[in-house]
Amino acid sequence: MKFIEEFVSPSFYHESLLSGYLWSNPSNYQKYKSHKITKDTFTEGVWYFFFQVGREMYDKGIRDFDDKTVYTFLVSQPKEVGKKSYIDAYNGFGGYETIHELMTKCKNDSQNDEYHFNEVQKYESLRRLQHDSLINTDDKELVNKLCKMSLKQVQLFVTVKYKEAFSHVNSGDVIEHDLVDDLDETIKDLDSGESMGSPLHDAPRLNRKIKGWKNGSLYYLVLSSGVGKSSIAMEKFILSLFENQEKAILAINEESVKKWRSLLLATISSKIMRKPINREKMYEGNFKEDMMKKLNDAKDWAKQHGQGLIKTLELKKYRVEDIFNRVELYRPKGFSKLIIDTFKPDRSQTDLARWESFSNSAQELHDLIKEDNYNVGTLATVQLKLGKETRFLDLESTGKSMEINEVAAVVMMGRLLFSDEYPGEKFALKPYNYKKDELTGEWFTEDYKLDENKTYMVLFLAKNRFGSEDEQIIFEVNYSINSFEEVAFVKVPRLGGF
Repeated sequence: MKFIEEFVSPSFYHESLLSGYLWSNPSNYQKYKSHKITKDTFTEGVWYFFFQVGREMYDKGIRDFDDKTVYTFLVSQPKEVGKKSYIDAYNGFGGYETIHELMTKCKNDSQNDEYHFNEVQKYESLRRLQHDSLINTDDKELVNKLCKMSLKQVQLFVTVKYKEAFSHVNSGDVIEHDLVDDLDETIKDLDSGESMGSPLHDAPRLNRKIKGWKNGSLYYLVLSSGVGKSSIAMEKFILSLFENQEKAILAINEESVKKWRSLLLATISSKIMRKPINREKMYEGNFKEDMMKKLNDAKDWAKQHGQGLIKTLELKKYRVEDIFNRVELYRPKGFSKLIIDTFKPDRSQTDLARWESFSNSAQELHDLIKEDNYNVGTLATVQLKLGKETRFLDLESTGKSMEINEVAAVVMMGRLLFSDEYPGEKFALKPYNYKKDELTGEWFTEDYKLDENKTYMVLFLAKNRFGSEDEQIIFEVNYSINSFEEVAFVKVPRLGGF
């Protein structure tokens, strides 16, 4: 397809300088590694060639692109059938002289690589829009306007136009009903159990309290660092996705996808295959046959039950906008759940206080996932504010960011038991479970004894739109095999401020 000159010619200048910046400072290749840069990104073969050769040299560990090193690399590359050799193409594009002048210029001005990269991406995006007939290229005023915009402005402009085009569909924020209409349908829905969400894995007490994991609702899991936010999300929520065959987006910003895959294998082996794997030994390597079999069995189960089920977003630079965009993209494809680990203030909102940025992000997240919009069941793990790990956790434990709780349906807050809460100690807790009398059919409580040699976590329901908040749940924790087993209810007393 022949693109209009306005979307081609200006890009040449930025492509050449981008190549110069990358070659003068090869570490920039790492900065743009997560971006999708292809032949279509460039309008001129010469700059794609230099970009690609530089990327291959960087991937081979070369960090100084001098004349001799480049030549040695190119002549060592095998020639592909029907194509010019690397060195012939290099010489055809003018060799080292072509790029050296740009390298010298860019070394003296090393601050503008991102600007030129964004301009290259902008013109690539405009060409894509022309290719898909989404821009009236005969409207020269529009074309000139788009070319003067930044990449971000073009993205926003197109998004707004798209939304305006569909603004008549389910338009308006206020829908009127008669409250007593359709009560028969309401009773039918209640009877069929539609008020229940997807059951969490191996969590009967928690499921009963919060009525499962519902679409259109926002759930927070708030714990201190190191207590197990990711681990609980994996065991209770991600295994639930496998068991209920629900598609989800997993947005991670503090751990790599490789670590999440390792955690997945350990959790499946321990909780599904009933063959516990010690997570510490997983990272030691040199596996024996028994360990390798456990890992392969877990892998096979995961592939059989979860292939294509969970789309993982590894956020190199945390922006909630990137998460929202993926929800809008994947929800029509059946992805009805979202997990954010960890949800925090958006650093791109630099003009706002940390808590205010956090509150705004929470409101935007709620508006996006609520039932009458994209209807996505969302779990967001949140860091418990330092110094707020008191005996009784409530909404005030989120500190100045307390406003984020307003839009949540459920706020779960957890902490490990203090040493003086075990049996025989000063503030010993009194856990219990419910039992049913087989003769009378009445329910009564039965004491549950904690083991001082085990680790326990108490989970508070600081906010619960689907049930009561007066009871807490105690989990027996085994970090080495990523297990959080419900064992009892408890009522933690409020003891002053602590």
